[in-house]
Amino acid sequence: MAIFVDTHAHLTWPSYEDDLPEVLSRARQAGVGAIIDLGTNLATSLRAKRNASSFEGVYFAAGIHPNDTASATSSDLAGIETLLQHESCVAVGEIGLDFYREYAPPERQEGFFRAQLALARRNGKPIVIHDREASDSILRILEEEGYDGISGPGGVFHCFAGGAEMVEEVVKRGFHISFTGNITFKKSDRLDALAATPIERLLLETDSPFMAPVPHRGKRNEPCFVPHVAATVATVKGVTLEEVAVQTTTNAVRLFGLPIQIAENGKA
Repeated sequence: MAIFVDTHAHLTWPSYEDDLPEVLSRARQAGVGAIIDLGTNLATSLRAKRNASSFEGVYFAAGIHPNDTASATSSDLAGIETLLQHESCVAVGEIGLDFYREYAPPERQEGFFRAQLALARRNGKPIVIHDREASDSILRILEEEGYDGISGPGGVFHCFAGGAEMVEEVVKRGFHISFTGNITFKKSDRLDALAATPIERLLLETDSPFMAPVPHRGKRNEPCFVPHVAATVATVKGVTLEEVAVQTTTNAVRLFGLPIQIAENGKA
């Protein structure tokens, strides 16, 4: 069986408190060889580190989500940088801008975004970008900070929300793109963007516990559902599920430095 990587999950969410070992067991049975557990502030980044230290196949990213910047401090940034030095930490994230909810003023979000780009560059870590109605500002800041995936560590625009033109901009700058279970929805508006994304830049994610794919829509999402996301990618791209698994896992291994050996047949 080909292996998958769920590059974005929130295993520290309260909905997993009672059965996380079982959730991870189901993921392994579904062929998920690695899961990246994303922090959204210092506290959840610390818990993500504990998960990575406790469970095989779990890695983590440390960062301050734009919606958490309202209460974040410089001490939190220092704590994030310490976490970046842990052997199981593979990225800075989830970071970025959110102008839809605006739980924090835009200028405060931007300040923390710039600060965490500096942390990523200083520690040689890719970034995981949250972009909600803020694409132009994110691209501008990346340009101003000189951060890209060509001369720097790169990163991924997770739960991609842009159109085909945004895909072109992101790919041109050397970044990856990932889609969640929303591409499986009957009236998904993400399929044109998916079709425009080169498979060499695609990653898979669930964004668990949110946005469970069809046929589990409306339920708690889990990493074991990532093959459903992959199946839609395969349909849109006109390739086999195995080809999607091989390419997206290879992409994830290269971007995040995951210790997974990919054979030619796509198996670990």
